[in-house]
Amino acid sequence: MSDARINWYRTPLPAQKLREFTGRSDLRGLLHAGGFLLVFLATTAVSVYFFVTRQWVAMVVACYVHSMFHGFVSMAAAVHELSHGTAFRTKALNEFFYRLFSFLTWNNPVHFRASHALHHQFTVHRGIDKEVIQGPVMEKINAKNLLFWFTFDLPHALRFVGLNLQHAAGDGDADYFFWDPLFPTDDDRRREMIRWARIVVGGHAVLLALFIATRMWVLIYLITLGSFFATWLSKFCGALQHTGLSESIPDWRVTCYTVKFGPLMRFLYWNMNYHIEHHMYAAVPFYNLPRFHRSVAFDYPTPQPGFWRALANLWRIKRQQSRDPSYVYRPEFPPTAAPVRWAETTDA
Repeated sequence: MSDARINWYRTPLPAQKLREFTGRSDLRGLLHAGGFLLVFLATTAVSVYFFVTRQWVAMVVACYVHSMFHGFVSMAAAVHELSHGTAFRTKALNEFFYRLFSFLTWNNPVHFRASHALHHQFTVHRGIDKEVIQGPVMEKINAKNLLFWFTFDLPHALRFVGLNLQHAAGDGDADYFFWDPLFPTDDDRRREMIRWARIVVGGHAVLLALFIATRMWVLIYLITLGSFFATWLSKFCGALQHTGLSESIPDWRVTCYTVKFGPLMRFLYWNMNYHIEHHMYAAVPFYNLPRFHRSVAFDYPTPQPGFWRALANLWRIKRQQSRDPSYVYRPEFPPTAAPVRWAETTDA
């Protein structure tokens, strides 16, 4: 199956219209990625100011807000979108921000780009898509996870810091997908993954030593560990991608959600609330997704009406699955939509 191709359903679009939507812009990419970097630096500066002036309550609040934002710098949003290489017309600009944001969040751009390509090729197909393994909502959204997400996300920190340390030590067998490592032993990307981990570990070690030497303890939190605290907002956004939907179905319209977000959430999430659109035509840059959505809405399920109401829908799915573990959510479609492609068809 790993060499197969899924016969995915795609909403038909004229070639000229698709070319318009897939156009890339260095300016628009720079405005968003540069804006993200400026927000990161601003929340860092405010937190440092409160630390230096010993305004401890204000510092804690500022640090918490910083971490809520820091979560979106990672593969939850920025690293994810930059991995597609569509944010900028100029590849070098895309790679600069991709690797910078990966460094700030302990992500490995080599591993993530490869695993995410498989996620798009085999979205929520059990046994092949390693990023999303569909299961009962209650297994993902539970009291223990919520405690970690709202405070220090220990499992997330152990996974990312631990694997970087293992990779930096030369252990290419260690993998985010421990049950089925992504790269075989003869894959050159394994060596690239190890080289990057050494940059991350070495770079953060130098920064850590600098922060300790200058007694700027708050920077250990903000730079070294910031992405591991207050992950709840980015984790909830991630849950609104595929959770509770069908699996192993060759139609992204029933394996992904599209959710209406306000402008602030769309900025933080790099428009990934348009997740069906993103999967169906991954070459469309994130800044074109709102306009693209309007062109394909006739063929798509009714979007979830807002962030909190979409979370409430997940809670309803969770309650239904507690009574019937086989239950999955099937969205409503407008009468103009093509029938869902439920049958699994592949071409070798």
